[in-house]
Amino acid sequence: MAGMRRRVPIIGLVVLVALLSGTVFQVRASRGAARDAAEARQEAVRAAAAHAMSLLSLNHRTIDEDMKRVLVTSTGREHERYADGRAALRAATLKNKVVQTGVLRASALESAQAGKAQVLIVADAVIHWEDGKKSAPEERFFRWRMTVTEVSGRWLVSDSELVP
Repeated sequence: MAGMRRRVPIIGLVVLVALLSGTVFQVRASRGAARDAAEARQEAVRAAAAHAMSLLSLNHRTIDEDMKRVLVTSTGREHERYADGRAALRAATLKNKVVQTGVLRASALESAQAGKAQVLIVADAVIHWEDGKKSAPEERFFRWRMTVTEVSGRWLVSDSELVP
């Protein structure tokens, strides 16, 4: 009977250690998932900001590379829309010898769910024309809501709309 009394506390101790180990594992897994989700949200915001800067930074000397940068950071409707207008944008940029420099003012996550996020972007562009005319630089202000979608492990802008 004395041997039986010692086994019960040892079995209870083993069960308790197993339960505690399981709880610790679950807490660590939850923290890891939360950290992964936070990193994904940050990546979505960075992707939208990079896309906005690509849209706003155009130079007649590097227009083909500039347009490729926009296409590489987009997918879906955004990619199609930009690809459709690419020839006209290229022609106007070359004709007017445009140098447009984008400046990111702010970016913020509006909402997120698995594989998709809404990001708000505030940016400005300063436009210079090197066509020989003495035109003063022009400043333009942009406010976007961008839909960012995870595609094969990369965040890409799938849609955008200007907002007031």
